[in-house]
Amino acid sequence: MAPALAVRWALVLALALVFALVNGGSAWAHTDLDHSDPADGTTVEQAVEEVVLTFTLPVTPLGDAVEITGPDGPVEAAVEQADDGIVIVATPAEPLTDGGYTVAWTVAAEDGHPLDGEFGFDVEGAAPEPTATATATASANPSPSASEPTSITAQPSPSPSPSATMAMDPEAAGGDGSDLAARIVARGGAAIALWSLLVAGGALAFAGFAMRGRDADDVPRLIAGVRWCGALLLGGLALRLVGRSALIAGGSFADGLQTDALQDAVAGTFAWVLGLQAAGGLLMLLGVRRTVAGSWLAIAGMLIAGAGHVLGGHSNTAEPRWLVLTADIAHLVAAAVWVGCVVALAAVLRRRAREARALDAGAMASRFGVVAAASFVVVGIAGVVLAWEILEELSDLWTSTWGIVLLIKVGLVAVVAAFGAYTHFRIVPRLAAHADEPRDDAPEADAPDEHHLRTAVRWESALFVGVVIATAVLVASSVHP
Repeated sequence: MAPALAVRWALVLALALVFALVNGGSAWAHTDLDHSDPADGTTVEQAVEEVVLTFTLPVTPLGDAVEITGPDGPVEAAVEQADDGIVIVATPAEPLTDGGYTVAWTVAAEDGHPLDGEFGFDVEGAAPEPTATATATASANPSPSASEPTSITAQPSPSPSPSATMAMDPEAAGGDGSDLAARIVARGGAAIALWSLLVAGGALAFAGFAMRGRDADDVPRLIAGVRWCGALLLGGLALRLVGRSALIAGGSFADGLQTDALQDAVAGTFAWVLGLQAAGGLLMLLGVRRTVAGSWLAIAGMLIAGAGHVLGGHSNTAEPRWLVLTADIAHLVAAAVWVGCVVALAAVLRRRAREARALDAGAMASRFGVVAAASFVVVGIAGVVLAWEILEELSDLWTSTWGIVLLIKVGLVAVVAAFGAYTHFRIVPRLAAHADEPRDDAPEADAPDEHHLRTAVRWESALFVGVVIATAVLVASSVHP
């Protein structure tokens, strides 16, 4: 591939990704109320013991989450989540009898965006029930597969809670750009955290299988970079939390830093996602030693942070769960090996060049080429499985922002693969032919090939940044309008 042509394609794909990030805001948050029981506008002929709200994707309750207003004013109710956050159940302290009722709900989508809505129903012909006992607030589980509910007690209030006041229609917010900065910060923080995890995992893998013999002298300094990856991961998580909290506060960073907004931002499943990744980042920061085996604590941190990443992805909701979860884990591990090893190779070559040492990259690049090819295959197969299970229709690829970003990611990966194939089949064999020669006697004929190798891995590393940004968008985005 000619360098000029590669540059043009990289710029086109990067601009397309930026366009999707900036203009796709209104299409990202497609979480909404799917149906309710009782349904909106219906008349029920018996006392209503619970109000069930089912959403299209998992949500996080904000404030009281569900507020029921009846003929005599606000109704006290216990609010619980089930079915992995897709269902919210409001159980009144006393069954709802004759009269008209209004239900107002306030939640946050998976990307942190606040959503709210309202519906109403009537109850006729229901005899008043005796005074409710303590069992009126018993746990509700509308599905046999429901997960353990998380209880939230909602107290009646004559006016909406502060969180409910801040909620807004996500498409309206995306249209006027009021929360664009918060959205960029949240997405940017997620991308930084993911990039740090991939690079750290790949660096340790590269040090373990590609840097042997005399290349092992550079292992301690390469592994030391994992510590910086841990710090960067923690910084990315902080940015993601601030951006998510600002989204909940309607786009205001000042309001987002308030205690209520921060508490809403870490409610639900996201608390586990954030906690696992933060714990993993801390172990990466503190657990690095001079050898791969000695850095076992950092490796454990990567596994924990990876679990948090998977928990926050679509494998948490898509079915069949076992298949999507397996594909998601395989995709993450293979991507870490591919992305991280490319960055590690670039870092080693850069350091040797700065220290005026012979690059002597033939053996390293040759070993990496085999693993990179296997990683590419795994990434491709796992990616196809994930897309197949997440997309409902093929047309979603070009009619939804999720699908468009996926196509951009695939395009970037294809360009990276082209660079990799060029170096593996054209440059590396020539360098590998001199791999056993002393470093001080590296033939001058290798200089152009070494230059091409350094240029190729630099471009691969840069393009992988776009791939990771696209991945961060896909993980936190829903698919269907």
